[in-house]
Amino acid sequence: MSKPEASDLVKLLLERRDSLLGFILALTRDRAAAEEVFQEVGLAVVEEAGRGTRVAKFLPWVHEMARRRVAEYFRKNSRRAAFARLDSLDEIVGVAFEENEAGVDVRLRRQDCLTECLDELPATQREMVDRRYREQASIQDIARSLDWTDGAVKVALWKARRRLEGCVENKMGEGE
Repeated sequence: MSKPEASDLVKLLLERRDSLLGFILALTRDRAAAEEVFQEVGLAVVEEAGRGTRVAKFLPWVHEMARRRVAEYFRKNSRRAAFARLDSLDEIVGVAFEENEAGVDVRLRRQDCLTECLDELPATQREMVDRRYREQASIQDIARSLDWTDGAVKVALWKARRRLEGCVENKMGEGE
């Protein structure tokens, strides 16, 4: 995956808000503290984006930023006992989130590839896929609108799914 542009940093922060907030909450074990730290991290990301900062891997970068802000929060609020536990908890949570980071990136990449592949489908197949899966139209409704048999629509949808599957796999292979 290519390095995110600086302007993409804020977009990535918003896309991964829940994940990052969960990470911070796991470190602080306090909802109010997690929200406060998240806001501080958000401000720091906006500042870095304004400076034109580019990062190779967003999640490890922002997790490190969050770890530092959590440590600063504990120091500021004299929560020494909680701060003493931070190192071991930090390691456990950090490893868990890093293990799942690849899954998030792969899902996002797969969605991007699927969108590209949908655009490459012939118009009739694209319309059928759109009606069936976005609009939840029945096979019978699609068949009636195209003046096709139900069986012909099923076969065409099967072919479209196979084509999309192959296209996504090819594009995913290109990105590695």
